[in-house]
Amino acid sequence: MKNFRLDIENNVATLVFDLENEKVNKLSFEVLEQLDTILDEIKLNKEIKLLVIDSAKKNIFIAGADIKEIEAFKTDDEVYEALLKGHKVLDKLERLPIPTVAYINGACMGGGLELALSCNYRIASTNEKTILSFPEIKLGFFPGLGGTIRAPKLIGLIPALDLILSAKKCDAKKAYRLGLVDEIFHEGQKEFKLQAFVQNILSYKLKSKKIKKSFLERFAFSRNFIYKKAYSNLDSKVNKDFTAPYKALEVIEKTFKNMTHSDAIKLEAKEFSHLAVLQNSKNLINLFFAFEKLNKNFTKTKNPIKNSAVFGNGVMGKGIIWLFSKYLNEVRIRVRKIEQVQDIFKDVSKIYEHLVKTRRMTQNQVDFKLNKISYTNKFDGLNTMDFVIEAIVEDKDAKKELFENIEKNVNKNTIIASNTSSLSIEELSKSVQNKENFVGVHFFNPVNMMPLVEVIPCKETSKETINRVFELIISSGKTPILVNDCAGFVVNRILLPYLNEAAFILEDSSNVEQIDSTLKEFGMPMGPFILADTVGIDIGYKVSKILNEAYGERMPMSHLLDQLYDLKLLGKKSTEGFYTYKSKEIKVNPKIKDLQNIDRRLISEKEIINRCMFIMINEASRILEEKIVSDAYIIDFAMATGTGFPPYKGGILTYANEVGLEFVLSKLEDYEREFGCRFTPSNLLKQLVLEKKDFSTGEELWK
Repeated sequence: MKNFRLDIENNVATLVFDLENEKVNKLSFEVLEQLDTILDEIKLNKEIKLLVIDSAKKNIFIAGADIKEIEAFKTDDEVYEALLKGHKVLDKLERLPIPTVAYINGACMGGGLELALSCNYRIASTNEKTILSFPEIKLGFFPGLGGTIRAPKLIGLIPALDLILSAKKCDAKKAYRLGLVDEIFHEGQKEFKLQAFVQNILSYKLKSKKIKKSFLERFAFSRNFIYKKAYSNLDSKVNKDFTAPYKALEVIEKTFKNMTHSDAIKLEAKEFSHLAVLQNSKNLINLFFAFEKLNKNFTKTKNPIKNSAVFGNGVMGKGIIWLFSKYLNEVRIRVRKIEQVQDIFKDVSKIYEHLVKTRRMTQNQVDFKLNKISYTNKFDGLNTMDFVIEAIVEDKDAKKELFENIEKNVNKNTIIASNTSSLSIEELSKSVQNKENFVGVHFFNPVNMMPLVEVIPCKETSKETINRVFELIISSGKTPILVNDCAGFVVNRILLPYLNEAAFILEDSSNVEQIDSTLKEFGMPMGPFILADTVGIDIGYKVSKILNEAYGERMPMSHLLDQLYDLKLLGKKSTEGFYTYKSKEIKVNPKIKDLQNIDRRLISEKEIINRCMFIMINEASRILEEKIVSDAYIIDFAMATGTGFPPYKGGILTYANEVGLEFVLSKLEDYEREFGCRFTPSNLLKQLVLEKKDFSTGEELWK
């Protein structure tokens, strides 16, 4: 039987899902059709007293729906018709006259969780790969096979809203506490634990798990309070342009305790169908495919990196120490003074605290990770290290001196890496003899939250080094992109002109609040001035200076940024920057007005957006033109994951395509005449417009 195997023993049927020619199980509409036929056979077989649904895939129950099928849909009606067929199958599973059990050992996501919810019982292994989640919001829609209907009924309204609207992941223990699963045990106990569970059902000895649900969901007036609170939370976190979570909440509000199952399913399917064909969803699906592609971009090695030394114990250094203590066998840190060690351990422990609070790790597990960290105030203990990375100050000479000292103390196979955010890797490599083992590895701050890593080889970096570094990064839960050497690489080279342009606008028009709120409403995670204060004006100043030296007058530094640096108004770290942070209430710094030009002009919100976005589009097109990266999707992915550019807009180049490159070029030419060469359009942009192509169709122009 294609994709399924049905075994019957002692009146118990075990249906094993094993998707043909695939590493993971996906719930395609073809699979649902096959399941429909099998369920009819099971229903007619009077010998079968209970059904267990299992998976043959290692660490996978069902990874979710087949996203390619959803991507291919063109109209609401196509989606709606397909969904109703899928609902029919899951309803048939739910209404079988025999008990049904889903055994979950591994990922149970999206449609997989919806199928599991259609069973009477769910059992999960405590395998660390066992994750239950509704990730659909991240793709621009919501659970569309009954998830918004069955989850609130099973675990309660508030926990269900939390899972669906935020795409949170649950391990087996949390799923058990919530009531998503009825029993958990170690996968090694499967044979007798599952059998005992089944026998308890058949002999009517199984006690139903009591799930504590909030009393607020019992009454209409108190449910309204829950919904208002949920809408308020969305408003504070989610841009209105991104409609998926708002629609999900609306569907749950209309269906929960208000509709029959059949009517609720139709409403869920209707709203899902509309979202699934919107550009928001198409953009997010493309980023998802980019993520999958980038995370397969390495070959498993015989000698993976197992240990690392980290030089630098500022915020970035501590983040890297934390990451490697979590995933590697040993981390060695070098400090100037032994007295610094206690503070480093304290700050690394703080990053782990969140994992303990959310019960994703125990304190014993954290202590085990921390015990992997050793320290020295010299250069000893480096000769056994596979990988050494520096995250010291952004100073070329200091880094070069450090590399010379490191190389004297490591073995010939040790990879030496720089976490520089903007300095040329080619230039830094001049201080290293063994250049084939030298590479730039640029993490983003905070390391524990930011998924992107830029990997920048010098001309002599070996392919083996690049591959081993990619393997390290991906196995550490991050996503690497390969970037050819240039000042600022990809993210900072595009982001700094955006921050600078916001400052240029502020110099002669508008105000801090308008610019920040306009760009936040556009979809950026925070306004440019809040971002500058958070990162540190001194950091922005140093990176801007490096970019100015590299790219000359087309990448000038705003006078405002220069003045703030001179006045030591460095942002949050000095309690003053574009805002003041001396009290709980954050206010615009009144000193900013003294730094603005006296002759000021009016500016529209549209112009603020266009100037800040189009200067990024132009720089991104130059990166492609110079072959700094191999494809446009890499830039889109980098900007979405490295800067928080609104993912539902698809990335900076996808956004450019939607706005229209002809319009972008026209505005850049207008701004060039008014503001100078920082807006001079790239040759690639001109060529794309001339040939009536865009960043999705003009690949041959930058390859």
